[in-house]
Amino acid sequence: MKNQEDNRTGISYYFHFVARAFLIAVLGMMILSGLLITVYLADLFFHVKDDGIHAPLFGAYIIVSPSMVPTIKVNDMIVIKRQDHDRYYVGDIITFASLDHAYEGLTVTHRVVKKQEYEPKKSFYTTKGDNNDAVDPTLVTTDSIYGRVLFKIPRVGYIQEFFAKPMNLFLCLLIPTGIVFLYDFTRIFIAMIKRNKA
Repeated sequence: MKNQEDNRTGISYYFHFVARAFLIAVLGMMILSGLLITVYLADLFFHVKDDGIHAPLFGAYIIVSPSMVPTIKVNDMIVIKRQDHDRYYVGDIITFASLDHAYEGLTVTHRVVKKQEYEPKKSFYTTKGDNNDAVDPTLVTTDSIYGRVLFKIPRVGYIQEFFAKPMNLFLCLLIPTGIVFLYDFTRIFIAMIKRNKA
């Protein structure tokens, strides 16, 4: 009898732990999302009159090219921060909109190898991928830069790829919900059996 009660207590603890962890994760994501939206709106409000600022204060991108290997690998996620007043320097890794005709419109992340100032707060940058043999053929202008790389999170691209499939996203939502439902249903069922025996 005691073993059965211990097993029930263990199962109850397990379900309770999973449900609590799931709810804490959801709450954490909601708080983080709210914080990011607040920072974005505050930045937008304070810089709404500034000309030439089109990028948000922070951004995140998944790397799809091996041009920055081994510093940044394919499927790594990078987090960038906009540097106002042309505060980009040689050695910085920057993310920018390519002006090269062959890659026009693409977002590129490469290292600054040379900076040429041509007027206050505006410069031309020569960039190069760490894994490339030659520098990029087209110069990067200050107003085409989204930001400087702050840090990377390895392999996040695999997670994004996983959740990009609707079935995987559905299963990830369904399984924790099912666990919580099963836990509550089991508790109610056991309580009903005990009441009937009493």
